[in-house]
Amino acid sequence: MKKVAIIYKNSDNQEVITYLKDNLEKIFENYLIVENYYINELPINYKISADAYILTDGTMLYPLKDKITNYNNIIIMHRSLKKQPLYEISRIPKNTNVLVINDTYETAVQTLCSLYELGMNHINLVPYDPKDAANSKYKDFQICITPNEVHLVPDYIHKIINIGYREISFDTLVSLMFRLDLDFELTNRNLVRHIKSIAEPDIYLHNNYLNNFVKNHVFDSVINDLPTALIITNEKYHILFSNNKAKVLFDIKNTSSDIPLSDMVGHELFTKLKQEITPKDGIVFNETNYFVEKTPIMLMDEVMGYYIILQNEKDLRDIEINARKILAKKGLCAKYNFSDIIHVSPAMKECIVTAKKVALTDHTVLITGESGTGKELLAQSIHNYSQRKNMPFVAINCAALPESLLESELFGYESGSFTGARKTGKIGLFEQANGGSIFLDEIGDISSNLQSRLLRVLQERQIMRIGSDRMINIDTRIIAATNKDLVSEVEQGNFRRDLYYRLNVISICIEPLKKRKEDILPLMSSFLGQKYNQLTDSDKDILCTYTWPGNIRELESAAIHYNTLSMLPKYLLNSPVEPIMVNKTISYMDDNCIEMEILKIIMENTQFSHGIGRMQLNSCLKSLQIYIGDASLRNVLHGLEERNLISICNGRGGTRITEKGIQKIKSS
Repeated sequence: MKKVAIIYKNSDNQEVITYLKDNLEKIFENYLIVENYYINELPINYKISADAYILTDGTMLYPLKDKITNYNNIIIMHRSLKKQPLYEISRIPKNTNVLVINDTYETAVQTLCSLYELGMNHINLVPYDPKDAANSKYKDFQICITPNEVHLVPDYIHKIINIGYREISFDTLVSLMFRLDLDFELTNRNLVRHIKSIAEPDIYLHNNYLNNFVKNHVFDSVINDLPTALIITNEKYHILFSNNKAKVLFDIKNTSSDIPLSDMVGHELFTKLKQEITPKDGIVFNETNYFVEKTPIMLMDEVMGYYIILQNEKDLRDIEINARKILAKKGLCAKYNFSDIIHVSPAMKECIVTAKKVALTDHTVLITGESGTGKELLAQSIHNYSQRKNMPFVAINCAALPESLLESELFGYESGSFTGARKTGKIGLFEQANGGSIFLDEIGDISSNLQSRLLRVLQERQIMRIGSDRMINIDTRIIAATNKDLVSEVEQGNFRRDLYYRLNVISICIEPLKKRKEDILPLMSSFLGQKYNQLTDSDKDILCTYTWPGNIRELESAAIHYNTLSMLPKYLLNSPVEPIMVNKTISYMDDNCIEMEILKIIMENTQFSHGIGRMQLNSCLKSLQIYIGDASLRNVLHGLEERNLISICNGRGGTRITEKGIQKIKSS
């Protein structure tokens, strides 16, 4: 416990003396004791022994030079006013004459100066001298300000503003705290509470202390409680700082600085830590694996020291698991691997071999193939086989969204960029996929405007949010897919030639199911499970001879149909018939029959997560030798939806049958 001596000229005004002593002890609580001394009462050869000396008046320095044992720890006390009464003073009318009354003329002048320093210069302040109380010049005053010296106020004063005893100033308390090395959390808390109640003219000093206290408190709590071990050394590898984790790990008990790192970690580990590039596979300490990162602390081109971070492998794995859970909740992860791709055909084996080689690079990949061949399944497998497997995988169907919405989804936008934009703005899918992969499905359907923006992403690896003027660097692998012939699209002017060459760095083509019939029965077996054994040889022949224009997606729908009704869809069993043409003027089949066939196809392809797309629906109709134009099909679907027989979803949701539609089929 430290001792502080407060030295006064005399023992007059014991109320103030007691107040200041209690105030000081309250702030520093059990860290110090306070004793009062009075110059006029000190014996001639008396020495005041204390850790710090607080003088209430700077003029006492000379008389005390032979009575203080340590002249370096002298602090001149300054006083501050409380904030609360200042509001009442600020409401006094301008140019009003106000008397300032304190126990002495000198302290009245000090109080007056404090008020002027705090900006109370709209009134005329006059100091009162208690020794000259009969002076007639005071009798014209009607208002006075006094720091708890109400008993000295003359009778002719009509209004008294009692501002209370002046407090010990902020700078006095801070000086005392640092002189006595009492910079503890408890004293800082009490000091913060105290300075919030007083009015300080030097607001910058006041704010700097508060801001630095907050920063230092956060620094201490964050750095010391880090889950990683942190050691800071000088250029000679002597420890300057170690956080709590490092102290426990290396049993660092000596908190003083300049301890050789080699003494704490051992010669073998120290040799590894001294290497210019620390081992990428980490180090082993106490039979535990740690990943190490060493960074030099530079001043211009001079190495001043190093900070070394050691992270437990288990902690990193736990972080990785939690990160994957978060990404999985947001849907920003790839679920499938190459082992999930069911195949026996040579064409598909070759495709997977190529994809595995490509996955180990960061090159852009273009996957081509008909709709339903499994392009996204291959894209997810490439991501999960790559070094980016623990990072996000973001997929978007470019054909499912209008241009304006697709642009904002891909690139993000700043707040207020357009009507309906979020107030906080939004980061785009390219940014969300940073460090991972983005899968751009149906890339051949994007507009020319988006083609230009996408070209820049591929060239510069930079994006700009809508409404922003700032480029953002990204590290995102691009995997694109299309069921269109992009070469033909380029020749027709529908697709930019330079973008095609940027996308077509490595191209992987997935053959349609009709060209790899060896995969049909293994896929059907996977879809049906045990029920596959119920298929007859005739059923298998039908499956293998059918052309499958909808590819694996259509095969899966046929499997669901068989699993539900124990029979293959009728369109697989029907013999070819004469084409049925449907257009605006000719019809060989009445509308009810066409609607019923369409409903049956939709029912066969309705699944929990999606229905059937219009293109696939038209392909199924063609396989039944029913040829209907796209416009006519739209009209039929619109009529079915109005009667609540189907529901049409935007994008990849497709068209699904409703319960009412199923009942209509059963009743037909």
